[in-house]
Amino acid sequence: MGKIKAEASGARPFPLGTQVEGGRVYISFASEQEGTAKLHLYKKGREKEAGVFTFPKEGRLGNIRCMVLSGFDPDTYEYSLSIEGCPVEDTCAAVVTGREKWGEAGKVVRYGFLKEAFDWGEEIRPCYSFEETIIYRLHVRGFTKHPSSGVKNKGTFGGILEKLSYLKTLGITMAELMIPDEFCEGDGGKLNYWGYGPAYCFAPKASYCVKGGREKTPDIQFKELVKTFHENGLEVSIELYFGPDMGVPLQLACLRHWVKEYHVDGIHISGNFDGQAAAADPALAGVKLFAEGFAGGEIQKNRHLARYRDDFQTDMRRFLKGDEDMLHPVAYQMKENGGAVGKVNFLANTNGFTMADMVSYDRKHNEANGENGKDGSDYNYSWNCGMEGPVRKKKILELRKKQLRNAWVLLMMAQGMPLILAGDEFGNSQDGNNNAYCQDNPVGWVNWKHGKMGEDLFCFARHMIQFRKSHPMLHKEGGLKGMDYLGVGCPDFSLHGESPWYPQYEAYRRQLGLYYSGKFGGDSDIYLMLNMHWEPHSFSVPHTDGKWYLAVYTAREENNGIFEEPELLENQESFEMEARSIAVLLSVEEKREEKKTAWSKKKA
Repeated sequence: MGKIKAEASGARPFPLGTQVEGGRVYISFASEQEGTAKLHLYKKGREKEAGVFTFPKEGRLGNIRCMVLSGFDPDTYEYSLSIEGCPVEDTCAAVVTGREKWGEAGKVVRYGFLKEAFDWGEEIRPCYSFEETIIYRLHVRGFTKHPSSGVKNKGTFGGILEKLSYLKTLGITMAELMIPDEFCEGDGGKLNYWGYGPAYCFAPKASYCVKGGREKTPDIQFKELVKTFHENGLEVSIELYFGPDMGVPLQLACLRHWVKEYHVDGIHISGNFDGQAAAADPALAGVKLFAEGFAGGEIQKNRHLARYRDDFQTDMRRFLKGDEDMLHPVAYQMKENGGAVGKVNFLANTNGFTMADMVSYDRKHNEANGENGKDGSDYNYSWNCGMEGPVRKKKILELRKKQLRNAWVLLMMAQGMPLILAGDEFGNSQDGNNNAYCQDNPVGWVNWKHGKMGEDLFCFARHMIQFRKSHPMLHKEGGLKGMDYLGVGCPDFSLHGESPWYPQYEAYRRQLGLYYSGKFGGDSDIYLMLNMHWEPHSFSVPHTDGKWYLAVYTAREENNGIFEEPELLENQESFEMEARSIAVLLSVEEKREEKKTAWSKKKA
């Protein structure tokens, strides 16, 4: 131990935490507590201190203490901090030890040192625009913890990597990892499964890691996850929750840390935070930032901010269930892409019903949470299609399946960034629990056994994702203007009723047509017909330069609503819409009909 040297010379107050460079360890932490501050060094796995080092007075800047240690191998050591003999947390610790087992968040912890270097190789980040982005939100543990997941390393970062080919097959572009930092899942009370609460926000969660050798520390495992995703053309976003006691400087330091150290492509910021400061931080300009709002910082030259709200979910669920006076909100949600900032659309998220439960339950069933049903929202805007919960009646099952197809069409044909809650693509259920915050069990886990109905839903969801990607007008760069700014004879986007060019907005109506003119995006013309009435309706079809083909019709149960090769409409003047159904038409110009169709070209 005599070789270890502690000094103030060259100490760095920023960044907070520890950095290893050239065999030297730079240590910096902040505390308002006065007195002598010390660092306690331990050999990994040993209780006895290997050495104690006092932070020199000349290494103090305000409430920040810092020093430099050298002469030891940081990979084989851990540390703790104290002031006047009382333990002090290192809130910026990048590696936390002692919590490797899930459920032991109350255990006394020590801190480790980041590896000096990580080989990112010839990393090429995908860098998808907001218009190209399709988000898949997952709980790190719940995504693969269920016995049906089929992975070796269940409930871990490694388990996610085992599902990477699945995510690529589905067609998403970004995985959003819900709270992957070292949060406290509870101290003997009710389990905090979701992770919203006190945390070491700079450190990946140790219990989410594959149990391995010394080299597979949490920081390395998370970096390997991000690197592998990038190698496969996918982005990684994380959700970070900031409590009320975490000040703005620490928030910004944390955001920068995950971007610089772990190369994340996006951060969903929740809790108490200063959105304007985050939006204006130049170090974060190259990363997608998602939040409910950014206040005065929303308008930026570098468009990397996106609003993450549930207004799309509320409007579309109400429309799907047949509420009155929903045509104006639906038209807005289908056209709006956020403008100066991006916009995230979802029909289900962690808080609330899954998509399957949205069509299976009229009310929440949170009895297992132990709060007498007082927790969770009472407003789910759901409809059970005739009977509460699991059923065997064929008509109800077919209606639920059709409603889910309707939901996927709305989600994938709206202009904002679609977000998918893990498992929704094959009908994962939480048994009507809309607040599974404490359910570390099959209720809160994704159940990968989904049967024939789930397989059909997966095929439809994957088809709609590819359909969106194949049609630029559904994710138009710069958004839709509702104007004929090219002078081609029609606007880029227009609204219609049962008759073309005559939208009918009476409160009792539940029918709407949406026309995307392909001339504004090198695309086919697209006509989307929505009938959420419980009765059939006949839609007259607008005239185009070509002929209309049926590409998607959610009422066509026999082919799962999908036309792999769009079907020429015999009647080019009108289309009979069944109750509670959606149809998508494509128009191909006559001069191109002898060639491959637009959609065939894109598929090829």
